Amino acid sequence: MAVHPLPEIALQEEVQLVEKAQQGDSLAFGSLVEPWRKPLFGYIYRMVMLRQDAEDLMQDVLVRVLEGIRTYRGEARFKSWLFGIATHVCLDHLRTKKRWRVEAQLIGEKEATADPEKVAGLTAIMQQPGFSFEIREHIAFCFSCIARTLPPEEQAALMLKEVLGFTAEEAAGILGVSEPVFRHRLSAGRAQMIGDYDGLCALINKEGMCYQCSALQQIASEGHRGANLVQIEVAPGIAMNAENLFDARLEIVRDADLATGRTRVVHDLFYSTLSQREESR
Repeated sequence: MAVHPLPEIALQEEVQLVEKAQQGDSLAFGSLVEPWRKPLFGYIYRMVMLRQDAEDLMQDVLVRVLEGIRTYRGEARFKSWLFGIATHVCLDHLRTKKRWRVEAQLIGEKEATADPEKVAGLTAIMQQPGFSFEIREHIAFCFSCIARTLPPEEQAALMLKEVLGFTAEEAAGILGVSEPVFRHRLSAGRAQMIGDYDGLCALINKEGMCYQCSALQQIASEGHRGANLVQIEVAPGIAMNAENLFDARLEIVRDADLATGRTRVVHDLFYSTLSQREESR
């Protein structure tokens, strides 16, 4: 189950709240939107990855929802309409940005470890009260980084279906495309990411180049380390292959509290430096 699961709101209750909100009832509007705030921000953050951008876009989305609630006619459930607005806001934002290189994290890691001041600064951050390096949160961080290498529409398809748990029909409606087109984008995004992980992630296979998870856990001092994870494994009785390993990774990604977790300060720093590097090249 996702760390911020999509709320289950009875259709009749939703209809009543929408009707009141459309008549200008601010309390009804708050009751309608508030349950979605955390999963909505988590989605936007995973899409754009810079916290300030995510916060700004979140406010943009809420303004658009408030301004557009009178035009909502209920052709789809409110959650689909809401995430449709958020998705298109994110896509408009991402289309102005460069797509990231698959090796962006490796480049950042090499630059950071070569600079003693950066290592010291990172060590100090990881010793702050309340900080804990959680490998599962870092896996979710890595997933978002690799997803930024995809075309924005494929990135959104993956996030909506595989991370948030929308059905293919719902996700297609959110993106405003037919279901076959959506399934093609989802399949293309999955295939690209599976291939990238196979040669990159040491938690997938021994040939993976990246040992970032284990290295960062070693930097974190005792009392600031979460549970260790040496390999991503599929469920017992399931043959191990690239598809199943990707699905096992997705289970971790769904459950990880990337936006507000105990490792967030480090991930905000990493996202910021990676964004600057990838945008300036």
